[in-house]
Amino acid sequence: MIKKWSDIDTHDWSNLLLGNGFSIGISSNFRYDSLLKVVDDKKIGMYPHARDLFNEHKIGTTNFEEVLRVIYHAYLVNFWNVDAIKTLYFNVRKSLIEAVNCAHVDYESVDVQSVESVLSNYRKIFTTNYDLIPYWSIMSSNFYGYCDYFWNDGCSFSPRNTEIWGNETPIHYLHGAIHLRTQPDGVTTKVRATGETSIKNIIGETDLKNIPLFISEGKSEVKLRRIRENDYLSFCYNRLMNLDGNLLVFGHGLDKEYDEHILKAIKSSKVKRLAIGVFSGMTKEDKDVFVSNVNAFFAGSSIDIDYFESNTHPLSLQEPA
Repeated sequence: MIKKWSDIDTHDWSNLLLGNGFSIGISSNFRYDSLLKVVDDKKIGMYPHARDLFNEHKIGTTNFEEVLRVIYHAYLVNFWNVDAIKTLYFNVRKSLIEAVNCAHVDYESVDVQSVESVLSNYRKIFTTNYDLIPYWSIMSSNFYGYCDYFWNDGCSFSPRNTEIWGNETPIHYLHGAIHLRTQPDGVTTKVRATGETSIKNIIGETDLKNIPLFISEGKSEVKLRRIRENDYLSFCYNRLMNLDGNLLVFGHGLDKEYDEHILKAIKSSKVKRLAIGVFSGMTKEDKDVFVSNVNAFFAGSSIDIDYFESNTHPLSLQEPA
């Protein structure tokens, strides 16, 4: 049975997991299957040989981050055509910036205070979204009451310094985010940004050594492989795997093909109760299939599952009528 949020909100929902449906509710721009499709559809000026790198006979990915890493490694080991490799790198990066500009929402279009007022009710926040909406929202309170583990020198993450002092709510970017980047030594850093900071300045165009860190698409096994290659992403994923208490999932399709690593993390966790938002725009038949698939995955688990209509939750206030 799919309930209203008011029927179950009396439980202690201390943890929150956001999916792309949350962002789509704020802007239909986020409906794109991939940023590479944005490049193709909008005819963004990527060199043909750069676009070819994404195809199956080359790197075989839709993730810009993976292609940029490969080009950078080629730059490190190549002693000829270095300038050509740099040009290729910056063309791909420029295409990424233009694609994100097309697929992202403007700061002025987001009611960040309303979003933050809802986020403030949770003790731990997880998100698989690469966009800036959660970051903008917690920045609207000047980060008061929140933390993100990037408190080391140069806004960097260190797996040896993750203890939280006080009652701050940590946010975990499970798939990275636009404002995160990796360096050649593996260190992950955060770019400080405000609503006035452009996507171009956040991603950056001038430095080969800082590669944007966000997994915006790909099948579950590909996402998990990339997560395990990065100490920050792996740390966040482990935190989800070891989560306890009750967990609210909002805006997440929980598709086994693309989200199985998320489903497995929740199933292996110490979560006692799970509330899953069901997209209210689906037909009854599709809702039944969604519920059936999730129930089948968690069969044998001790986790109690509640389902609720997404448009009855405060986070759906941003959705168009």
